Amino acid sequence: MYRFFISLLSALLAVAGLFGQPKAADHGKWLLPDVPSFDAGVYSSALYNTGTGLDQELAPEDAPDAAVDPHYSYMQLVRNATLTDLLSYCAKLERLGYRQTFCNQIENNAYFGYEKGEKRIYVWRSGSTNEVRVADDCCNTASLDAFGYENDAAGKTQPGVYQFSYPYKDALHPDPEVYAANGMLYAVVLSDRRVIVIDGGHALQATDRNLAEFWRFLHEATGKKADAKIKIAMWFGTHMHRDHNAFFLRFLRRYHEKVDVERYFFNFQADAVVPSIQAVCRLRRQAATLYPEAKYVKPRPGYRFRLQDAVCEVLYTHEDHVCASDASWRMDNANDASTVLKLTLGGKSFLFLGDAGLIVQETLLRNFTAATLHADALQAAHHLYNNLTALYPVVSPTWVFCPQSGLRARTQPLAAFGTLSALVPEKNLLFADGELCYGLLPDGAGGLTLKEIPVDCDADIPAAA
Repeated sequence: MYRFFISLLSALLAVAGLFGQPKAADHGKWLLPDVPSFDAGVYSSALYNTGTGLDQELAPEDAPDAAVDPHYSYMQLVRNATLTDLLSYCAKLERLGYRQTFCNQIENNAYFGYEKGEKRIYVWRSGSTNEVRVADDCCNTASLDAFGYENDAAGKTQPGVYQFSYPYKDALHPDPEVYAANGMLYAVVLSDRRVIVIDGGHALQATDRNLAEFWRFLHEATGKKADAKIKIAMWFGTHMHRDHNAFFLRFLRRYHEKVDVERYFFNFQADAVVPSIQAVCRLRRQAATLYPEAKYVKPRPGYRFRLQDAVCEVLYTHEDHVCASDASWRMDNANDASTVLKLTLGGKSFLFLGDAGLIVQETLLRNFTAATLHADALQAAHHLYNNLTALYPVVSPTWVFCPQSGLRARTQPLAAFGTLSALVPEKNLLFADGELCYGLLPDGAGGLTLKEIPVDCDADIPAAA
C-alpha cells in the first residue's frame, strides 16, 4: 500500500520542484550527520544515542562527538509529523538514491528501512503521538531484507517454544551465594533443527552440570543425535542485565566448537544513557571473536522478519520512550529498555516481554490494541515482580511462561502471580524451577500441545535443606 503512495508523492514532489521551492519552515536544527533531513514537524533539540551493536562501548572520556563517531547509532526525533510527512520523507530518500529494504504497518504505526551503499536508515512513526523517529542504522552488519531466511531442509522436526528450567532461590534453596532469584532462557526449535535462543540466565545458574544439561536438552528438543553440532539461527537478548545473558555466554565459551551462532539480535542502551555492565562487554567481545561471520541487526520497533517457521515482530524498544522534544530517556535502569518481541509459530503467537515494567506497558497500550497485543502464550515480565495489571488482560493468553520459582511465587507472594492466576488456569502457569522443561508446540489444529522434557539441573553443591 505505502509503495504506491511513496511513488506518487515522489512524482508530485518532482513536478512541484519545477515551480520553485516553498519557503522553509522553522523545524529547528537537523542534527543527524550524513542523513537526509526530515522536512516537516519540529525536530528534537538533541540526538538520542541508541547505542552500538557488536562494537565495544567506548569509555565516556574517549567517546567522540556524534558527527564523527562511527560506532554508535544516533536518532533524531520529530514532533507533529503526519503520515503524509513520513511518506514524503520516504519519497525524498528514494529520489536521493536510497533503496527501500523494509516496510511494515502495525495498526496506525508505519515503519521503513532504507539503504544506499553502506548507509542504512530506519524511520518509523507512532500514530498515537504523531512522532517520527529517524535512526542511523550504522551498527547493522546485514541489510534488513537479508536478515531472515527460509529453506526446504530435509529431516524436519516439530517446531516449538521451550522454557529451560534451572533452580531459583526460594524456601528450599535459600542460599543467595548459590541460587539466583532471577534468570530466564528460552529455546525456539525450528523445523530445520535450528534454534532461536532468547536470553540466558544468571551466572549462578551456569554451573557445569546445568550447562551440560542445556547441551543435552537442545539435542532432545531438536531431535539431533547426541553431540551433533547445534545451529543457533539467532540469539535474541531482551536487555543488558546479566541474569539474562551470563548462562548463555558461559555455554558458548564451553561449546563454541560444537555450536554455530548465525545471527545476533539485541538493542542495548548506550553507556551514556544507562551505564553498561561488564557482561555486555563480554558478550560483544565474545560474539566478535567466536562468530565473526554472524549477522547483526539492532532491533527497532516494527521490524518484522522470518526465520524458517518463526515470524518475529518487534513491538517496543527503548527508543519508543525517548522524549521527542529533548531526546532524553528519564530512567535509570534497563528493565524498561527490554525489547518486546512477538513471535508467531505455526499460527500461534508468543509474546516475550523481558523485564518490561509500567513504562513499557503504557507505551504498548498507547500504540496497539488487543488485535496486536493478544498472544496465545506470554512470558511473564520481570520474573513476576512487575505486575502489569493493564496489559495482561489485553494480551489474554492461554498459557504463561513464568521464569521464576513456583514456590516463591506462591509463598512470597509475587503480585503478578495473582493477576495471572485470575486470567488463566493455574495449571497453565509454567514455571522454570522444576525437573521439567516445558514446551508449547503448535499442533496444526489451531491449538498448542504441552511437551515436557526432563532435566537434571541444580547447583554443583548439595542444595540447602
